[in-house]
Amino acid sequence: MHHPALAVLARVTVPAALLAFAAPATADEVIDIQGRSVLVTPQTQVIVDDAPLPPGAPLPSQRGLRAVATFGAGVAPRGVGAAATVVFSYAVRGAVTSTTPLRVLGQEVTVTGDTGLTGVPGGAIGNIALGDHLDVSGYLDTNASLLASFIEYLPSPTPRWLLSGYVSAVNGDEVRLGPQRVSLAGVSPIDCGDALAVGRFVEIRATAIAGFNADSVLDTVTRLTCLDPVPRGTPGALGVLNGLVGEFLSPTSFQFGPYVVSYDAQTEFKFGGADDLVTGAAIEVDGVFGDNLAFAAQGIQFNAPMIRLEAPAQPGDVVPGAGGTVTLLGNPVRRAAQLRDRDAIYTNGITQPCQIELRGYLDRLGQGWATRARLRGAPAPGNVRVGGPVEAVERPWLSVLGLDLDSTGATFEDPAGATIDADTFFAGALPGAIVEQTGTWNGTDTVSGGVVALITPLDVPPPRPAGAAPPTLIVGTYHGGDRLFTNGFEASAGR
Repeated sequence: MHHPALAVLARVTVPAALLAFAAPATADEVIDIQGRSVLVTPQTQVIVDDAPLPPGAPLPSQRGLRAVATFGAGVAPRGVGAAATVVFSYAVRGAVTSTTPLRVLGQEVTVTGDTGLTGVPGGAIGNIALGDHLDVSGYLDTNASLLASFIEYLPSPTPRWLLSGYVSAVNGDEVRLGPQRVSLAGVSPIDCGDALAVGRFVEIRATAIAGFNADSVLDTVTRLTCLDPVPRGTPGALGVLNGLVGEFLSPTSFQFGPYVVSYDAQTEFKFGGADDLVTGAAIEVDGVFGDNLAFAAQGIQFNAPMIRLEAPAQPGDVVPGAGGTVTLLGNPVRRAAQLRDRDAIYTNGITQPCQIELRGYLDRLGQGWATRARLRGAPAPGNVRVGGPVEAVERPWLSVLGLDLDSTGATFEDPAGATIDADTFFAGALPGAIVEQTGTWNGTDTVSGGVVALITPLDVPPPRPAGAAPPTLIVGTYHGGDRLFTNGFEASAGR
């Protein structure tokens, strides 16, 4: 893939007055944001959770925080772009209002094997209790859910709460962000136009409320600001954006925060293909900003390897509920909060045998998470589908998701759907590549015949060509720096 990944983030607009007083770093440091090297110099203005970094303080040490870097002109002597500003931010901070599913201030949180945890009792999210206080960073979805990249357990209740997301209802002085009711009596929304409307992305700051629960109204709001969920780039410049796919606007375009992202046959994909672009999928996009909030994708990379499963299911294969699973072809796939489930499979289960289709991804622990579920009629073992990363190859066999794929007699296709020969297919179907087979299931562990497609081959992005323009904006996940911190970053007690 020739274009490294990008990212859409929530809550990254910083007031100009605040940036003017932002404290610079005390020494040069190269940090990693979304796989890109970013140089932080003494001239870089650094913001952490809407406040300037105190003079002399180290950069945050919590990997998994969402971060945004903007750049001035030129490239630093170390060959890395020197950031003009770097903003580290959270999405939600406050009381746990549900544990099954996990909700913080009413927002459902997906915690996968890829989520960084700090201070969580026993290191397990299952030890979190009602009323505990959490700081959560990650991707915000339009369905009032959050795919967490980082969670910090706060042993002492924090006096300042934070709630970010999309307004789902407005009723006089009360609004909702999903199930969370928020009273705006006496509050003047900032930058929201004539009236706060459904669908606007907001950041809410509030004072903590003792005994807050799922039925409580958040009525201590100190500030509500309407923001773009991702910064606006300069038309013609390159950008790196990361976030969750919104609604599709055409067969080749979708909403991505405030942007309309378009892709075509020249767009390169990694860890999945164009068919895996479903609402709620977490992706990184790199490309070029256009006029009127257009963004032309040059490369799209899924944040985790995508999986596809379609197969017969018995009622016992479906465990409904907030922590439910659907097991297809021996693979249990968990419900993610970003799931779109038109047929309520994960909600209600099934009462008779049927065919189920799942789309989702694998975290680093190999756990499957569903972002789409559909009923596909009566059981059809002669028309099953399995797609995911190749685990092993012994031609004509491949191992994918613990299943044996027998390509004997199959037709082979390339990522564009064109027919190719077996030699061409196996040249790209190396361990780690994403492949899919639609064929016949033997009822246990083998799928054979049909069509075997190479969704994305295994390829390593080449280095950026000498003289190529660097991105002017990078939005994504913070993966750490090149200095060893002996003391973790601690925000002020007033947080």
